Amino acid sequence: AEILRVAARWSGTIGPMPTTEPIETDRLTLRPLEMNDADEMVDVLSDAGLYRFTGGEPPTVDELRDRYRHQVAGPPRPDETWHNWVIRLDGRSVGFVQATVHGEHADLAWVVGVPWQGSGFASEAAGAMRQWLSEQGVSRFTAHIHPDHAASLAIARKLGLQPTGRVDEEGEAVWSRPGTTQPPS
Repeated sequence: AEILRVAARWSGTIGPMPTTEPIETDRLTLRPLEMNDADEMVDVLSDAGLYRFTGGEPPTVDELRDRYRHQVAGPPRPDETWHNWVIRLDGRSVGFVQATVHGEHADLAWVVGVPWQGSGFASEAAGAMRQWLSEQGVSRFTAHIHPDHAASLAIARKLGLQPTGRVDEEGEAVWSRPGTTQPPS
């Protein structure tokens, strides 16, 4: 399973964080999450192998609709911004990337469905997300990765992240760019 959790955080100290915008790469379109994405994404997220490192199980369409309703509504904290994109290939959903922004910090996350893994889509989408966030003033990035998740570790390296030696409360290794610190909770 190619899953990497990333949350980007924004406090608005540089200026207001813009709303989530579409992002184009050579092969992919990252489209801002919409409520109706649950109907297609439930199939993308249906393989139990996706949850090997993160735990849990495939969501039902109703659970996914509830999750997307919450994500589209945005965070309860006024100093936070959530960015959620559906990764699309040739007009079809193949996964998602996410960022929760607070200050100049980003702690990143993504999932690519099992049929599309191994094609570099997670790296391409996560890299495009990180680039977009950088253009908005985010300068610090971290990721929380299960220590046995080789694919996610490889993606983190491609993003320029390195292990910090810290482990979060869920047992995931914290990776960051050199000089990046954990955001305040």
